[in-house]
Amino acid sequence: QAAFETAVPFLRDLQRASLTLYRELIAQERIACHFEQNGGLALFRTAEGLQHGQHEVQQMLQFGLNMTLLDGAAARALEPAIHPEVIGAVHYEEDAFLTPHLFLNSLAKAAAAHGAEISPQTEVLGFTRENGRITAVNTTRGSMRAAQILLAAGVWSAPLARELGLHFPLQPAKGYSITMPRPPKSPRKYLYLGEAKVAVTPMGERLRYTGTLELAGFDFSINRRRVDAILRAAGEYLVDGGQQEVIEIWRGMRPCSPDGLPYIGRSRAITNLIIGTGHATLGMSMGPVTGKLLGEIVQEKSPSIPLHPFRVERFG
Repeated sequence: QAAFETAVPFLRDLQRASLTLYRELIAQERIACHFEQNGGLALFRTAEGLQHGQHEVQQMLQFGLNMTLLDGAAARALEPAIHPEVIGAVHYEEDAFLTPHLFLNSLAKAAAAHGAEISPQTEVLGFTRENGRITAVNTTRGSMRAAQILLAAGVWSAPLARELGLHFPLQPAKGYSITMPRPPKSPRKYLYLGEAKVAVTPMGERLRYTGTLELAGFDFSINRRRVDAILRAAGEYLVDGGQQEVIEIWRGMRPCSPDGLPYIGRSRAITNLIIGTGHATLGMSMGPVTGKLLGEIVQEKSPSIPLHPFRVERFG
């Protein structure tokens, strides 16, 4: 509980800063990615679940987050796609959503247009070091040299850092997503299916269900039982949920730190290495502001958000 209460204000500030940057980037680069900020709903089918939701509202109001508790009728008035058996909801008034791959592909094109050189299908094999600095990054497409090296490789950041003698705790947490065509009665908002712990996101003509947090190391196998649980939840919380043909079942690894906070900062041991990883389930939510902070570190500017809570060596 103490770690949770410590983390929430920092995560709140990072996400709010990212939301502002999303709006700026989308407008500036004319990125079409189905971005909408119309709030989200956490749905509950049981009295116990709704009690947890009420407790969350009471907690989060203390941190200045805009949330309200709704009964089932009020929730369905906001979102008619909700199943009649849903008895209540929490309205996250600040929430936004987008289609990640559309945003990221457009952002890569915009970066290239501004002069970035992008090397796809290039694996890092290791590093060359001299006098406490990285002098080259050795890859499957040759060695690359730069004055500053940024390590932002998600769950692979910790294994790569170990090659440099750096150790920070980072656990891969596997999650699944199921993408379907949007049903006739589709949600218009981001939803969280409370007891099932499943997120539902409209993405243009598609609907994506995302869930589970499986601690299985780097095991990329698909557990069909977990996929079936997500599909079952879709039908329990939404009028037309889970009735469409599956377009894609996907899984991926989220990089999780012990205290729920990302690692953002310069390494003490290797002077030209900067690290940005450990965002757990909030990678898209905190990506833009993390990029801004890393850019400020590279340019040796004062960070726009204090970096002390995110320091890389905070566990020793």
